[in-house]
Amino acid sequence: MAKRISIINFKGGVGKTMLAFHLATGIAKYHQKRVLLIDVDHQSTLSILCLTGDEWKERDKSNLTINSIFTHFTDRLPLPGDEIIIKNPLTIRHKLVSEYDLLDLVPATLELDDTEIELASASTGDAIRSEWEKRTLLCKWFDNTTVNDDYDYIIIDCPPATKLATQNALAASHGYIIPVIPEEVIRRGVPHLRQLLSNRIEPKLRKYSECLVSFDLDISPSYISVTKLVGIVITRIQSSRAPSGYTNDHTENLNQMIKDWGDDLLEPYIPQGVGISESLRAGLPVYSRDYHNNIYRMGFVEIFKELIDKLVKKMDLL
Repeated sequence: MAKRISIINFKGGVGKTMLAFHLATGIAKYHQKRVLLIDVDHQSTLSILCLTGDEWKERDKSNLTINSIFTHFTDRLPLPGDEIIIKNPLTIRHKLVSEYDLLDLVPATLELDDTEIELASASTGDAIRSEWEKRTLLCKWFDNTTVNDDYDYIIIDCPPATKLATQNALAASHGYIIPVIPEEVIRRGVPHLRQLLSNRIEPKLRKYSECLVSFDLDISPSYISVTKLVGIVITRIQSSRAPSGYTNDHTENLNQMIKDWGDDLLEPYIPQGVGISESLRAGLPVYSRDYHNNIYRMGFVEIFKELIDKLVKKMDLL
């Protein structure tokens, strides 16, 4: 059974896609485990990162994206099978034989944003069952395929919002990871995000499931009633020659984060550096570009490897 993990944050630009990409590729390359990346962000950054632009457009035209799981509800179309999974996208794109051949992808599409709007207002039959089904479509897809048995880890890259696509991801996830930049606005948003998940989104889903059970209706086996925090990951922290090694603003916010979140805050921190953005533009993780000076001198490969090892250990405990 796969460990299913969502990468989430309210804010955009905090490194969700970067972290999801490096977590998945790191597990595949160094831990030799089967990994499925699922993109539920309509911006499709992760999908375009893993594919060429033409490949992504072709999948979009053929309706072989995550969107087809949600249009199963909105348009009453058949639920897709594993045909929406792209096998070995990095191996195919870069001809990196065996390096990332344990990594597969379910791509997103820009149309997902429109589908989410339709999904919010769509309904069918009983109101409670309708609200339940539109939040557990991803669970239903897992139940109707062999995906849970085909992979060791499923990493879901979520949009910067807690709308229905994200709620679907959380309903199907054993755990979630929050990437944050050590800035005050972002730091203050994390407690609200955690409270929203534990006090509103999850209780609402549990209430729906309890109502359905009381009527002897089946609940998806892939539904997870309590999604646990795996960890909070610092991204894009800015280095300086100050005693702390970081800029004053980032040092101040980091110290407050350590005080507030304790062991939930994971080290090492991912520093700001052009080597990461250069790698992403090339469609590769830093692991495959360690010969570049902007990656080598920052020690990015070692940083990500150590962080991924810690995340894997925590995910395995879920």
